[in-house]
Amino acid sequence: MSSVEQVQATLALVGEHLRAAHQQLVEAGERLAEAHAILEAASRMHPRSLVPPELTKACDHAREQLTLLLGVMEAVERFSGRL
Repeated sequence: MSSVEQVQATLALVGEHLRAAHQQLVEAGERLAEAHAILEAASRMHPRSLVPPELTKACDHAREQLTLLLGVMEAVERFSGRL
C-alpha cells in the first residue's frame, strides 16, 4: 500500500469517527434542548426559573461544538478529495 493510500484509508477512518461524533452530538443537543424545554415549561408554575444557567450554557456549547465539528468534517472531506 502506498503512502497516499494509507493516508486515504486513515482519512476514511477519521471520517467514520467524525460522523459518529456528529450523530452523538446531535442527539446530546436534542436531549439538552428537551430538558431545557421541560424545565422552562415547569418554570411557568413557579415564581423563579427552574432552568439552571449551566443547562442553557450546555445547550449553547453543544450548538457551537456541532458547528465546529461540521467544519472539521468538511475540511477532512475536501482534503481527502484532493488526494
